[in-house]
Amino acid sequence: MRRTWRVTVFGAAAILALSATGCADAEDAGPPGSSASASSPVKGKGFDRAAVQADIDAATSAAGLPASGRPQPLPTPTPADVSEKDRLKARAAACMAHWTEGGRGLGEGGDPRAKFDATLTQLKERGWQAAGDPREEKVGQDVIVNVTLKRSGWTLMGRHTTGALEMLSFQAAEDACMNGFTEADWKLMLSTDE
Repeated sequence: MRRTWRVTVFGAAAILALSATGCADAEDAGPPGSSASASSPVKGKGFDRAAVQADIDAATSAAGLPASGRPQPLPTPTPADVSEKDRLKARAAACMAHWTEGGRGLGEGGDPRAKFDATLTQLKERGWQAAGDPREEKVGQDVIVNVTLKRSGWTLMGRHTTGALEMLSFQAAEDACMNGFTEADWKLMLSTDE
């Protein structure tokens, strides 16, 4: 049985595991995009991962947020050095674009929640559509606001977390690409075993 990727990939463990691979850099070649979009900032490529990353980067910049502290790509290991888990994580990372920032410096120059909302407004101006109402939940001392947007076969999750660690994140994944993973694939990627 196959799990819907949104349930799994946007859990904190999955995002950290995928981001930690360093494979989700916007310059990497990813899987082909879904449909072409006239408003796509990447000419001639359709709405692919580079276009999605450009949307996220432009929206966060326009909202006054710093460039993301996402990891830089790691050197490509030789095939003998790569486990099946690492291959799956790299394949999943190739389906994604993201921006994440957290910590004390996040509040410099304005309210992080206002910047989160301004980023969402910018993304909507770039053609992203709300997929439901924002959800706010309290987890211990933390308050987490989640917003889901969709565009051209991509789903973007915006998250603002306050509490012990304030964090903003915008994680987008290509639906068809992520739906290509089986339950066993997700289990292996999210396992704590090395």
